Amino acid sequence: MTVFESNHASHARPHAVTLARRLTDAAARWLDARRALAAERRRQRLNRQAFRALLGKEDWVYRDMGTTKADVEWAAGLPLEANASRELERLRDRAQMGR
Repeated sequence: MTVFESNHASHARPHAVTLARRLTDAAARWLDARRALAAERRRQRLNRQAFRALLGKEDWVYRDMGTTKADVEWAAGLPLEANASRELERLRDRAQMGR
């Protein structure tokens, strides 16, 4: 009987270790995903902050960029997930195609 208990105990232990390892790996993946999301959000906030530096410039600056103050204000108000610079470029390109 001692041999059977010994074998049974040895089989139960690897399963518990495997489960613990899987849970640990899943938690690590979740934390990595959260860190990546936080880093992306920070990058988006910094990009938007830099973009908002365009607000309040003189009209000649907007003309040199090929856009208008209203377009820059519109792009600055987009959600963080949207790339304001790209959207402003698309808007400018569409306006230039219409000329």
